[in-house]
Amino acid sequence: MNILEFDSLELVFGLRKILSSVYMKCETGRIVGLLGRNGSGKSCLMKIVFGTMPCGHKSIRVNRSPLLGNYLKEKVISYLPQEDFIPGFLKLRQAASLFAVEMGKINHACPELADLGERRPAEVSGGQLRLFEILLILFSTHPFCILDEPFSGLTPIHVERLIEVLREEKNKKGIIITDHLHRHVRSLADDVYLLTNGKTHAIKNEDQLVRLGYLGSIL
Repeated sequence: MNILEFDSLELVFGLRKILSSVYMKCETGRIVGLLGRNGSGKSCLMKIVFGTMPCGHKSIRVNRSPLLGNYLKEKVISYLPQEDFIPGFLKLRQAASLFAVEMGKINHACPELADLGERRPAEVSGGQLRLFEILLILFSTHPFCILDEPFSGLTPIHVERLIEVLREEKNKKGIIITDHLHRHVRSLADDVYLLTNGKTHAIKNEDQLVRLGYLGSIL
C-alpha cells in the first residue's frame, strides 16, 4: 500500500487567503472525495498537489518521503484538469501512446470509443473526448490520480460506465475526485473531505456537511 499525504499548503491571491489549513490523505485501494463550493479552491489545491501551481508553502509526501522540486517526472501523480488537455494535432491513438496506455484497454472499458483512435480531438464529440481523457489518466501507470470534475460533459450512460471503471481501478491506485455532482462523489468515496474557508474537514456523516453549510447551500 502507498500513501499520499499533503498539508501545510498556503495559497494567497492578493489579500485573500485561499488555502491555509489543509490536510488530506489518499491510500492506494481507496477513493477520496473532495467537496466544496465553487470558488473554494479545490482546483487550486489539486494543481498544487500535482505540481503545476506554485504556492507559498506546501508539504506533499508519499510513504512519508517528501516530493520536492519538479517531481512531475517521477510519475507519481496523474491529473485530469477541467479543460481538455490532448493537443489538437494529435490523433487519440498517439495520445494514448504518450501516456503508455494501450488502446485495447480503452476499447475494452468503453467499446463506443473503439473506432476513435485515428481521429483528432476536434473530430469527436466533447463527451467522447472527455471520457477518453479520463481513461488516459486512470489507466496510466501512476499510483495516484487526481480527477477534477470528471463527470462534467458526460452523458448519463457514460457517467454510469465511468463509475464502474473507477471502482475497478481503485484496486490498483489511489484516486482523489472532486465534482459538483456530489452524490456520485459521496457514493464512490471511501473517505470524504470538505474544503471551506481554506480548510479541509474530514467528513464522517451527512450531518457534518449540513453543519458546515455545504448541503444546506445546494439542496
